[in-house]
Amino acid sequence: MKRRILIAAFALLCVQGASAAEFAARDVQFYSEAVLCAGKLFVPNGYSESSKLPAVVIVPASGATQAAVEKYAAGLAGNGVVAMTFDYRGWGRSGGFLYFGEPVRWDDRLRFTPMTSKMIVRRKRNDPKAQAIDIRNAITYLQGEAGVDRARIGVWGVGLSADHAVVVAAGDARVKAFVAQSPTLLGKQGPRQAFKPNAEQQAAMIALARTGQAPTAERAAAAMNASEEKLALAEYFPAWSLDAMPATTAALFIANVNNTEVAAAAKRLKGPSEVMAEAEAAPAWLAKHL
Repeated sequence: MKRRILIAAFALLCVQGASAAEFAARDVQFYSEAVLCAGKLFVPNGYSESSKLPAVVIVPASGATQAAVEKYAAGLAGNGVVAMTFDYRGWGRSGGFLYFGEPVRWDDRLRFTPMTSKMIVRRKRNDPKAQAIDIRNAITYLQGEAGVDRARIGVWGVGLSADHAVVVAAGDARVKAFVAQSPTLLGKQGPRQAFKPNAEQQAAMIALARTGQAPTAERAAAAMNASEEKLALAEYFPAWSLDAMPATTAALFIANVNNTEVAAAAKRLKGPSEVMAEAEAAPAWLAKHL
């Protein structure tokens, strides 16, 4: 066990040629809609409050924690870029979604009233909109670092988080460059139109609206998570954000260079865009475009 830990640590330090002498890492915390999120900040050697370096938020694929992308953060720090990984709400070391575990009066009959109540914590939700909010709050936290240049912020997402990176970059002008690694690009096919639930989706929506109280058992929580995720993804179309991307935002897609759908997505962007096959090239690309 000890040997595996040492090997993993060595791999993290050596990725992209970054050694322990080239970067330092420390745990950080920030708030996303009042929920405490856990992250890790990677900074190049010699980093100080007067550095004014570019910075990137890196987020893992669905169901993964920040440990899965720390190697990329190390690579960025080795290329002179501040990097921050974090766990989405409900995952890893971040706080979960809280609900009252007993009836509590909380309507307009009360003003500011401290109270004590049993609470229910729900975790492992994959909510695209909530996760995009988490990314934006992570960006805001990074901008509060004295050694970070607020005008040079990037986002790097993997899997479904790659789609989140597209959505956040298109809607938040603070993002100067983004990396979408293995994106799904939901909504790339078919016309852009309002969400129209089918019979199964309508039934699930009604059930959640009428009986969707906070679950009191792990199995019930898992079932609610699955139902909510299925509905959320059914009306999540990040590919629609491509046309809204600012011309000043640079984009890098990590995918098979023969992937025609990703190539078509890159061509839709007004700003500079590239498609590369290997994620190892992303740190240098971000250092160049931030």
